[in-house]
Order: sequence, then structure tokens, then C-alpha cells
Amino acid sequence: MSLLVPQTFWDRLSLLHDSLATGECWNDVDSIAVPIDPPSEDAAFTKSSAFFIHLFGLELHDSLAMLCKGALHVLATDEKCAMLKALQEEGQSAGLKFQLHRVCKDNHESTHAILAKLVKSQAGRKIGCLEKIQFQSTLALALNKAIQSAGAECIDVTSVLGMALSVKDGHALATFRKAAVVTHKILKHSFVRLLEDAFDQAKSITHEEIATHVDECCEHPSKVNIKSPQGHYESCYFPIVQSGGKYDIRPSASTNGETLSDDVIIISLGVRYNFHCANMARTFFVDPVESVRLNYSILLELRRECLAVMLAGRCVGSVAETANRFIRQRCPHLLKFLPKNFGFGLGLDFRESSLIMNAKNQRKFAQNMVFNLAIGFHDLELTDMQKADAQGSIRKLSKYSMLIADTVLIQSGDEPPDIVTKHSVEWKDVSYFINEKNDKDIMPPQGKHYTPEQVESQSAIMSSRLRERSKACAPDRSSLARNEKQAELMQQKLSVKRSEKSSAWSQQGQLSSRADILEVDVYQSAGEYPRDLPSSEVYVDMQGQVLFAPINGSQVPFHISMIKNAVQPDPDRTATYLRLNFFTPGQTASKDIAPATSKLIEQHGHNSMFIKEMLYRSRESQRLTAAHRMIQELRKRFRQHAAKAAEEADLIPQEKLVKMRDQRIPRMADLTMRPFISGKKTTGTLEAHTNGLRFTSKKHEIVDIMYGNIKHSLFQPCENEVMVLIHFYLKNPVLVGRKKSQNVQFLTEVVDASVALDSARRSMYDPDELDEEQRERQLRKKLNEMFKEFCKKMERVAKHHRFHLEYHESTKISSQNISQIRFDIPYRDLGFHGVPNREMVLIQPTVRCLVNLTETPFFLVELDRVEHIHFERCTFRSKNFDMIIILQNFDVLPLSINAVPMNELDAIQEWLTDCSITYTAGQASMSWKSVMNLVKGDPRFYEETDEHGESKPAGWQFLQADDNHDGNEEEDDGDEDYSAGDDDDEDEDEEDEDEEEDDEEDVNGDDDEDDDALDWDAMEASAQ
Repeated sequence: MSLLVPQTFWDRLSLLHDSLATGECWNDVDSIAVPIDPPSEDAAFTKSSAFFIHLFGLELHDSLAMLCKGALHVLATDEKCAMLKALQEEGQSAGLKFQLHRVCKDNHESTHAILAKLVKSQAGRKIGCLEKIQFQSTLALALNKAIQSAGAECIDVTSVLGMALSVKDGHALATFRKAAVVTHKILKHSFVRLLEDAFDQAKSITHEEIATHVDECCEHPSKVNIKSPQGHYESCYFPIVQSGGKYDIRPSASTNGETLSDDVIIISLGVRYNFHCANMARTFFVDPVESVRLNYSILLELRRECLAVMLAGRCVGSVAETANRFIRQRCPHLLKFLPKNFGFGLGLDFRESSLIMNAKNQRKFAQNMVFNLAIGFHDLELTDMQKADAQGSIRKLSKYSMLIADTVLIQSGDEPPDIVTKHSVEWKDVSYFINEKNDKDIMPPQGKHYTPEQVESQSAIMSSRLRERSKACAPDRSSLARNEKQAELMQQKLSVKRSEKSSAWSQQGQLSSRADILEVDVYQSAGEYPRDLPSSEVYVDMQGQVLFAPINGSQVPFHISMIKNAVQPDPDRTATYLRLNFFTPGQTASKDIAPATSKLIEQHGHNSMFIKEMLYRSRESQRLTAAHRMIQELRKRFRQHAAKAAEEADLIPQEKLVKMRDQRIPRMADLTMRPFISGKKTTGTLEAHTNGLRFTSKKHEIVDIMYGNIKHSLFQPCENEVMVLIHFYLKNPVLVGRKKSQNVQFLTEVVDASVALDSARRSMYDPDELDEEQRERQLRKKLNEMFKEFCKKMERVAKHHRFHLEYHESTKISSQNISQIRFDIPYRDLGFHGVPNREMVLIQPTVRCLVNLTETPFFLVELDRVEHIHFERCTFRSKNFDMIIILQNFDVLPLSINAVPMNELDAIQEWLTDCSITYTAGQASMSWKSVMNLVKGDPRFYEETDEHGESKPAGWQFLQADDNHDGNEEEDDGDEDYSAGDDDDEDEDEEDEDEEEDDEEDVNGDDDEDDDALDWDAMEASAQ
């Protein structure tokens, strides 16, 4: 440590002097005298140490400072006075002096004389002292004698001095932020990794061993490869690690020597950087039950409520009042588990006693104050009923606690406080699942449907950082059990559909086809016709998009949308012709007809007369030729305008992007965007702002994506892939270039998708090749970390500015629980190959979707919009099958994934069952357009009887029923000893023999023809 910059010293001294001069908050003292004891091993950090560090940057042991009106007097040794001389010489404040008094340790009489003179002449009648501290230094004893000799009154100002030091300047705030960053990194890179390794490798480790390791990392952050700023580091206290049912969430708790238990784990640690303290605490859950998750969700809501009242000008006690009121209204049964204190002020002294956040504290929050907000529940009860489905050591708990503590900086005005310890508190980041559940536990209760959020936490595709993803598809459940589960899911689906109104199905087809049909009304009356309209010529009004055709001497207007085509036959010697063909009822729908025109023809086709064709003849060819050209040009413009209108029909205007200016902008450069804005490739920079993302290409083209328009956000690392990417599926499409797109992707290629290999053979021990592979691995790791960090920053920015993706109901916690932006990662171990478009790709499931993001066009299906899955061509002889995805919107044709390998069928069916999605399998391929038309037109599709009362398969069971029926017929017609493989081989052999005989006949036939043919001599003779 070194002295403060002179300017910082004088600024702090001036503020402290001005505060003392007012005298109101200082109990009207005339001066304050603060001694500091010599250094010792057992000495604790006191308010006097904080005072000296605040002013000078050093503790200056065995010294004394007296702040009077107009001057600061410091009594110190020669060495310390020489060091403080720099502050005395380089800066001065108007009306304020800084005087040094040298004292000798061996000459106590001179020390007493100097202090007596200062107290008598400068200190005044009321001297502020730190009476709560028992000083033992010579200067402190001399000060007491001098005060008694002068007859002055000693007044305790310990709490007042703490309040004066609680408001931090820019230099102190920067130091606090660095201390908070180091605290967060030690928790993340030291404790969390040690915890995960212990669970992953089933190692036995005690609380004390973990705390000792964390404490060493606090003293020396470089031990865990943390790049921390240079300075003095130490622990604020010995880290607190608790698990196994014995918890204490008070700051005075201690770590015991018991073995770490995999249930509920609380860790608290604090780091002092250059004497400025930061503190945080987190609770981690291993195999938690549902009641634990719900209570933690309530704790997070309580934390948000407390942060909302930590505003400048509000009472410190309002935090406790808000917390008690929130729990009393929302969850009164948790009120008895709530602590009385919710944190304290932080500073040079770890715990500021005058700024404890309890209901009795009436002091005010002020800008640039730093607090430790600690929210928790102590000794929550865990009943046997709640532990019925528990796995692991949590079954042994009868009580547990949870605690979240952070270092918080008070902002100005109504700005929310800044949490400077950034470690995540989301459930997905503090929960671990290390014990597998059995089949009975996986199956949901009857009548219950899991949402994607519940599937994420309870199904086989639950995110876990400690187990292999391949376990999610392990064939634990037999085929029979899976079929039983599918039958149960099918019955649940049928019961839900039958509970809907009986008229829903009959109205669905009408609602899907019902649309507002707008009549074409260009002119209100004949008076609005163009003024230069000729009476007997074909005229084209380009502005009104109308063709005027003369009929019996009168001009009749026809909108250009009604004209099918205009043809100009070959002219004869006397005249030129123009044929006009119109759209009429009964014709085959042309691709050029506008949808509105088709609906108008359908509406008026039964009760109106239509003109099908008109032929015009004119002796002046120029006029008809000009009219023909204008008709063709107008039809072209109309088609272009209609196509553009259809393209932009479902586009919704987006809000304007609000750029972020109050903090560092998360940014990634040199990214490729798909779809391309223009050209063959679009590269640029992606930035995360207040309400959305902005991509700026190198050609200065801009595409904005609002947070509120993002429905699904996906992150795919470059593990066995040629690229690392983030993908956004939007609620409403946006214009990218001139085309609308609902999928936007940003990527960086690790290696080129196609690499030209030279013909030279390379050895497996080639050092150049080994170096190249090593560089590629390092590049992949670097890119994965960069994209992952950007995703986390984007989540924090969106959460900070209160932007969310979706809302879902949760009856246990609140009426509406808000879900923040969350990136999903595709589960590669659950992926399978198939052809959704034109080429074979790897299709991977996520928590909410089934995707292929590597190849274009992108393939993304939302699982909550899937109605049913059907597998086609599922026979023993087939090497692959087709997967048909039927969506809940029956107006959209089912999606098809072709050529899926047959060995993937069981894994796919297992995954669908875990996601509570029904499926059927059949041997034949079906015409799904016809099938969906039949389904939409059947109001009793989900009933077990038809309109005549005869039994039929309900719902999608007819797909399975047809397959079973065909299979039974084949079995009845066959023999008991029938061998399909042998018969097939015999058929193939017979076909091969027939083909050989045919080939021989063809050869023999050719030979016969050659024998019968005449040579040249015979041909000449016959010709003669």
C-alpha cells in the first residue's frame, strides 16, 4: 500500500472538515481526536484504522490525528512525518492547514507537552473520541490525560464517524468494484469447481478443507489463475461453508469440520482489496425437491422487492419493513423463518454497526453508499411428504436454510441499486442433479401435463453439468413400459380434446378460411373516370390500375387483377387484333391470380355473370400494340406489388432501439449473419443494447432485433461442428435485406466447411499437423468461451432493463411468473440424422425445440406446437424411416424428416415419451394433404364413435390401427413356419435367374439376326 494521491487526500479532508464545521450530525463537537495503536498479531480492524486509511491510504500505526476547525494535526514518528511531507507540500486547501508534529517514542514528556498544548489551544471544549475502542498506545494515554487536564468533555463519535465514511468517492468505488470482481471470480473458479469435482468424482471433503482452500485463494487469487489487479488481498473473515442440516445464516456463523453433504450447501466469503470489503453468499442445491425450488423462487422475488426500495433518500429500515410485508401478504407461513436483519453497510470496516438493515434503523440511504444485502430463510421445515420423491442425501434433512448475499451500490435518485457481485442466482445455475430417477419417478401423475419449463427441470433432457447427456436416452424403460406410457398420453390427449366445445371443430375450418373480402372499388362514379378517356379505344389507367374496354360504344372499367392475360394474335392484311382473357368461375386456379381475386370470384360466382374473353379488331395497329404493352406492364407492376404486400403482410413495426450508454456495451466483432443482408456473405459486429440487439455489417447495413420479439434463443458451441453460433427464433418476422425472416443467426466458422487436401500423404506423427490440431482445439475453446460470455452478458442486460421473452402461469408461486431471456443449448447426444429439406443433416433437440441450425434453410420446430408424431415406412426390411410432425395448426401441412436411420427409432420414441408427445408408427406412406383435409372436416375426430354410432379409432389412433390391421391380415394368411427372409431370398434368386435367361435370349436373338442378315455381295446380287 502507498499514500493516496494528494488531490484525493485534500478532497476527502475538505469534505470531512466541512461536515465537522456544521456540527449538527457530530453532536456539536469542536474537534475529533483519533489515535491508532501499534501493530500486533491479535489486533482487529477498528474504526481508527478506517479513519487513517480513508485519509492517508495507510494505517500509520502508533500515531494520532486531531481534526480541528481550520487544521488537521498529526502526531507521528520522524519516519512517518517524512512520508506525509509529500501530502503537506503538493496540495493545500483554502482555509485548511495540515500540520505535522514529530514525537519520540522514548521522550514521553515532549509528547505530553505537545498534546496538552493542542488540546488547550485547538481542540475546544467538546472533543469527539472513539470511546468504544480500548486504546493501549502511549499517544492514546497521553491524549486522555491532556483532555482531563484541560477540563474538556469527551463525546463518543464512533457511529457518526462511520456515517461520514460510508459515502464513497470515485477512487473508493473503483476499489470496491475490484474487490467485488475478485470475490465473484473466487466463488466461481474456486468454490464452484471444487464443489462440482467433489460430486463428480464422489470425493469426501470437509467444510473446513473447502473453506481453507477458498481462504488461500482470497489471499492469493493467482492460485486459481484469476487475473486480478495488483494490490493487497485478504479475507474479510474465514469463509463459511455449511451443509448437512446444520445452518446459521448470521454473519457471525463459523465453519465446522464435518464432511460436505450433497443436499443444501451455503457458502459465504468476503474479500478485502486495498482495505475495501466486498461480500457475497450463495446457496447451492443438490437433487432438490419441488418444495425447495418453490421456496427459492419466493426468496428471489423477496430479493427483487428489497432491491426495489434501496433508493437514495429512503430509510434503511424500509428494507426490513418491505420484506416482512411481502412475506406476510404472499406466504405468511414463511414469516417465522425470516431473519430480523437483512444486511449491513460495507466500507473499510467490514460491518458498519450504524447501518444495519433492520426495522429500527431510521437512517437514510445516500448515493455512493455500499451495502451487503443478505436475504434468507432459516431452518425451513422439510416434511416426509415433501421428500417422498427425493433422491440423494436431501432425504435425510428435516430442516434446511438458504441465503443470498450481495454487495450493492446505492445509485442517485430513483435509479435501482447496482449489484457489483455478479454471480448468477438463477435456479438453473445453483441446482445440481446427480442421482438418476427411476421410471416411476419420471412418469408424471395422471392428468398432469408438463410445460417446457417443467420438462427442463424434471424430464430426461434436464440440464446437468455433472452427468453425461447419453444417460438421458439410456434404454432403462422397456418397450412395453413405453407403449403403456404412450397409451396413457393418448388417452389424456383425447380427454382434453373432448372437453372442448363440440362446435370447436366445425368452426375451425370456417375460421381458418374466413377473411375479410374487400371489394375492388377504384371509382365511386363515372365522373371520376380519367378526363382524356377516349370513347372507342382500349385505354389503360396506370394510376388506377384499371383497363377500360369499349362495349357497344361505352367504356367499361375492368380492374387489372381480373385479367388473366392479354394476347395479340398475328395480324392479317387489313387489321390488328387484341384478345383479352378474364378470370372466371370454374377455371383451374392459376398461380398468377391474386388471393383476393380468387375469393371474389368464389363469392360472386354463383349469382353473377362473368365475361370470359373479348376480342378487339382495329385497322390502326399502333394503338392496339401500345394498349397491349401497357396492359402487360400494368400486370407486371400489379404482381410485384401484390408479392411485396404478401411478403410484408405479417410484418409488425418494431420499436426503436435504445442504445445503452450507462455501462459497457457487450459486443462481438467479425460475425457472419444468416440470412445474408446482401451479396454472398454478410459480416459485421453484434451489440447488445437496452431493449434489443443491433447488427452492423461492414457495409454499414443495420438489422435490429428487439428483446421483446425474441421467442427462442439458442447457443450451439463448436463441438464436432465447423462453426459456433447463436440463433434467434422471432415471434414476428423482420426484414433482412428485402426478404422477411423469422430466423436470424450469427456465427463464426472454426474451419472452412470444405477444405482442399493436398495429395501428399502425411504422417500421424507429423509435428506440423499436431501443432495445427492443437491450434484448432485452442481456437474452438476460445470461441466457445467468447460466445458463451456474450450470451450471459446479453441475459444480464435484458434482465437489468426488465425485458422478457415469455410469460407462463405458476399457481404455486404467483399468478404470473416472468421468465427472462435464456439461451438453450442443443443436446447433441440426443440428435439423429435426417433429411428435413434437401440434404442429410444432424437434427438435435433442445428443451423447447427440435432444430438443425448448421445448414440452411434452418429447421426449427417448437415442441409445444406439436400435436402428434407419425413414423412412416417402419418395416423390418427398411434401413430408414420418415418422421412426420403434425402441428396443432391443422391448416399447416405436416413437416417431414425423411431417411432417418432405423437404429435411431427407439431413442427418438424414448425422447418423445419423456416430452409427453404422442406418436404412432405405420408401414405405408400417406398423402398428408388429403389426411389433414379429412381431419379438419371431421367434427368427431377425437370421439370413439362416428355420427352413426359405429365404433372407430379415436384421434390419431387410426394411423396405428390401420397398421395393426394390415399386420394381422398378413399373419393370418401366412404359415406358422413362414420365414420372410428365406422367401425373399428365393424371390430374389428367381428374379436373378429370369434376368439371366432374358439376357441369354437377347444375346441369342442377336446372333440369329446376325446369321440371317445378308452380306454385301449377296445384297448387290439381289439388287441387280
